[in-house]
Amino acid sequence: MKTLNIKNSLKAWRGLFYFLFIGLSLALLVSCNNDETTPDFSAEDIEDANLDAIEDSYFDDGDDMVTEAFTSTDADLTGGKVNSDERLLCAALTRSGSKGDGNLRVDFGSGCTDPRGNVRTGAIVVTHDGSWNEAGSQWTITFEGYSINGIKIEGTRTVKVISVTDALTTYEVRLTGGKITWPDGRVATREVERRREHERNENNILDRLIIYGTAQGTFRNGRGYSIEILERLIYRRACAAEGVIIPVSGVKLIKHGDRELTVDYGDGTCDNVVILTNKNGRSYRYEVKGK
Repeated sequence: MKTLNIKNSLKAWRGLFYFLFIGLSLALLVSCNNDETTPDFSAEDIEDANLDAIEDSYFDDGDDMVTEAFTSTDADLTGGKVNSDERLLCAALTRSGSKGDGNLRVDFGSGCTDPRGNVRTGAIVVTHDGSWNEAGSQWTITFEGYSINGIKIEGTRTVKVISVTDALTTYEVRLTGGKITWPDGRVATREVERRREHERNENNILDRLIIYGTAQGTFRNGRGYSIEILERLIYRRACAAEGVIIPVSGVKLIKHGDRELTVDYGDGTCDNVVILTNKNGRSYRYEVKGK
């Protein structure tokens, strides 16, 4: 099995997860194209979908930064190497051990502001067993006083490389003890089990990202929930180049007590449209507007 150099493809997609989920949350708030009131489509349905998008994005952002930090420090295990990822420009990267087994520390200190105005503090700490980008390796990600824009992130995230081929890398991701504390003191919890597939084209560039799995926990409004990806969420690089910031296909199910909400991302067409449907079959159609 060939050892892959996926640095270029990962850099092409750095930060994508964070902003496409934030874009979806904005869409859910402001871009419904049906002005009629639907009595049995509650405000709770909209709020639950919105909170899921926001809270999930903070943990995915951490994963993505760790991958960028790994690729940056591979050539220099002494640490401190300048990274081209804008989120890491003022972070101190420290790598110890070897490419086979070791540690990585991404330290934002008392405050590190990226070009988009996001302020990160504290550190993300990673231990890896096996070379981080080869099948069978595993990373353990923890947070030390880490926050973004005053929102504190906690938990243990385990990423295992399941398989690697010339065209596809599959990761198993598990979040335990996930906790988000908001500036007003409210707390959300999250547990995740999912798989991510990075599909590359003939030029070894990331072409599609495929995500599937489950999540559960409580939103910051106190409501418990469970999430299941019913049909794999697929992101296409070509669509992203056209300004499409959400999956082009796939379906997610959100449950809260007796309430159910599906989020449908479409049939593969490059657009920013998402359909929310409640348990009674009533739907809202949204077009993602971004900021």
